[in-house]
Amino acid sequence: MSNFTRFGRGALIALAVIVCAGFLIRAWVVVNPLEEPGDDALAYRALAESLYEDGTFGGPEFETPSDWSPGAPLIYAAAYYVTGGVRDGVARGVEAIFGTAAILLAFLLTARLLGPPRPGTASRLKSSADSADNFNLDDRVPGWRLSLAPLVAAALVAFYPPFIHSTGALMSEPPAIFMLPFSVLAFLWADGRSRAEGVTLWGQVWPWFLPGLGFGMTALIRPEYLTVCAAFGLFLLIRALMKSGIRPAIGAVAIFTLAALLPIIPWTVHNYQQLDRVVPVSTGSGKALFVGTYLPADGEYQQVKAELLYQQTGQRLDPDSEELEKIDPVPLFDRAAEAYPDLERDAALGRLGRENFNEYFGDDPVGYVGMTFRKVGRMWSSGIGEAMSSPLGRVIQTMLVLAGIAGLALLAWRRRWEAIAVALPIATVTAVAALTLAPPRRNEILMMLVLPLAAVALDALINRAPKDAEPETP
Repeated sequence: MSNFTRFGRGALIALAVIVCAGFLIRAWVVVNPLEEPGDDALAYRALAESLYEDGTFGGPEFETPSDWSPGAPLIYAAAYYVTGGVRDGVARGVEAIFGTAAILLAFLLTARLLGPPRPGTASRLKSSADSADNFNLDDRVPGWRLSLAPLVAAALVAFYPPFIHSTGALMSEPPAIFMLPFSVLAFLWADGRSRAEGVTLWGQVWPWFLPGLGFGMTALIRPEYLTVCAAFGLFLLIRALMKSGIRPAIGAVAIFTLAALLPIIPWTVHNYQQLDRVVPVSTGSGKALFVGTYLPADGEYQQVKAELLYQQTGQRLDPDSEELEKIDPVPLFDRAAEAYPDLERDAALGRLGRENFNEYFGDDPVGYVGMTFRKVGRMWSSGIGEAMSSPLGRVIQTMLVLAGIAGLALLAWRRRWEAIAVALPIATVTAVAALTLAPPRRNEILMMLVLPLAAVALDALINRAPKDAEPETP
């Protein structure tokens, strides 16, 4: 990966200032956590505590512990073991460390994506494929342009309000905020390393262990990233077949898949012992499908909760009210699942979700498609916490997302394969959200890719000279 010394002393000093500022902000939130962290944070805390106290995932008093992904609780429980006790501040401190390290990853990822070398450099002597895929930072124009966009990306990550907000409670996002860009960077590194000149067959295969392990750990933290693992496996197969041949392609995919499964298989075995069925990471997909396909409530969780409350009790509460927020949703969904008493709760809700889709899409396909677009719009136009859910915050969030789209378009024009690698998680998780539940929380981890792309767009805006706009052939 990139060597920090190539950016110059001034850029490294600026980066150090940004990293320190980002850490101090997160440290303040560690000491001054959210007063009302929410049900998810309380659940992750209880799971981590039970792992430390008695080695169980939730214990007998915890309802549906399999609905929660284990990655974050395992990390926080490990911190409790290291420090010798259950302390929320310790776990939040771990979140702050992940968030601070993510600032460095944003800097490196942006530098990696910044664009092809200018015409006239030594890299022009290489073939177009080599210059597109194996560029070196030393081939680029040195100076402020090399470091400005990565510094902008680092600053955006350091001060992006949802990243700071999540550090104020025990959530699953902070570890994944680190793991996703790490995995993408590892994928790009392995792609270049495996196709270096004179490399052996083993040398073409082994680098794929690192990105596979990274994506597997990301999926253990957030189960929707299982689809991202599968997408990258397919992408790797196509890429390796086109560039290296069938033997290296099969070997690379095998190593990648094995590494991705290493963190997941032990928990799959645990779930099989507890649930007597194969569940790779967690249940809960049935509930997400049921909510996301419920057209009368526009596929929005709070509206579905309000509708279930009205149907089951006759009590009508506003979806945005504090009264509804205090209502325990578990009995509401449990009662809805009783429509299929022979099925387990998640399976019953999943069946209801499929029935919702067949009914609502069949009766009103235009309305259903409209709901899907509104769900995706809500997902990307806001962020968790008061700052990015306010009217001004929504404007800023939308501008950042649009800048990220522009950066992705520029990257696709210059470096097609790298654009696909960055776009895959964004497109895959967005598609999962469009089919199921699409809260703004879904975008938080993906913003670790969107913000560097926004910095790429800024770099193109500042450097609009024609010689910078000449595309390279991927």
